[in-house]
Amino acid sequence: MSQTLVVVLLSLMLFISNLFGGSADITGPGEPLPSQEQTYTVPGRIRNSPVTLYDSPSTESKQVASGQPNTSISLLAESGDWYKIQLPDGTTGWVLKILVSTSGNTGLLAKEVYGYFVQNTSLPSDPSLAANYKQMTGITPWAFSLDAEGNVVNQMEPSTLAKTLGFAGERGMKTLALISNYDKRTESFSGALAHNLLKSPANRRRAVDNIYKTAVNWGICGINLDFEHVYPSDREYFSQFLRELSNRLKPAGIMVTVAIPAKTHDDPSSSWSGAFDYKAIGQAVDRVMLMAYDQHYPGGAPGPIASISWVDRVLQFAVSQIPREKLILGIAGYGYSWKSAGNAYSVAYQKAIELAAQGSGIRWDATHKAPFALYNGREMWFENAASISYKLDLVNKYNIKGVTLWRLGQEDPQMWQVVAGKLSA
Repeated sequence: MSQTLVVVLLSLMLFISNLFGGSADITGPGEPLPSQEQTYTVPGRIRNSPVTLYDSPSTESKQVASGQPNTSISLLAESGDWYKIQLPDGTTGWVLKILVSTSGNTGLLAKEVYGYFVQNTSLPSDPSLAANYKQMTGITPWAFSLDAEGNVVNQMEPSTLAKTLGFAGERGMKTLALISNYDKRTESFSGALAHNLLKSPANRRRAVDNIYKTAVNWGICGINLDFEHVYPSDREYFSQFLRELSNRLKPAGIMVTVAIPAKTHDDPSSSWSGAFDYKAIGQAVDRVMLMAYDQHYPGGAPGPIASISWVDRVLQFAVSQIPREKLILGIAGYGYSWKSAGNAYSVAYQKAIELAAQGSGIRWDATHKAPFALYNGREMWFENAASISYKLDLVNKYNIKGVTLWRLGQEDPQMWQVVAGKLSA
């Protein structure tokens, strides 16, 4: 059953249920979905070594033909780390992406590019997704959370989630539903909630079962676990939870990804990042989304959201612990405006431009590679296409898997042109 069909059926279930005053059950049996295949026709060539063509995107499949170095080809489709190509004699087959190149900037992405999607009436993610999906390979909707007993809780209206997944599925995008330890009662991430969940084997088993059922029924490609403010003492519990999730979900073809704080060294006692054992996490999951932002945050002194030297140090440490092919660099689309240290509020890019016009205008810090502005006694730092461009260079420098944006709807629209230029095959 296709991802699009699953979402359509879920939408119908929700509609019918609402007519009769009920709620749709999203935890019944179902089948995991295969990865999506994107199709197109663009020119390319085989690189400097012979290649083997397979009849499906796997080295375990039948060998179809061989291709000689520097041969001109047509790229017909992609799936994961594979391209389907056509040789000059008309033979088609699958080859690993690293063995071929495209002719210039064709719009095909050589890296994975994700965007976090939130349901927000004041600054929605929908317009950015509709405008920029061609520069993306997947989305991560802020979909669910867990309670302390391991039950899945909706964080997004089911009808909105169904619509978003349908849009992405029809365009061959990966869908990774975010699952957090966000507590609606306190409107914050809860370390206490995470502790009560993670320390209990029974609660972890219940969470794994419920996440599996939810993923299958929603027809998503995978999940993105975003647990924040986890107690350092729960470090091993968190790693074990990821191993248990992977043991259940991966055999069913469901990706397990995780968002974790950025750090430049491992301090197990750190209240912010001590709970996250990079090496253990990298071994357990398919993708690691490195939240490389909030170097300076509202509760601290003014400064860049993510200076280029800091991001560089973050990646130096990360690649020493986590396989490069699993690493996704998290980039911010927002900024903060400080009245004084510890007194700040967040601003989206467009708001930052408007506020900057009230004072100094946009200034550029050449050391941090970041824009800032001074206005009305305030100091504001934010991210724009130029600052993000330098971070994309680091993605290529360290040859990691890709990037993810927090979040769609806050960003400088011009950044997507930079993504297309820097990360295309």
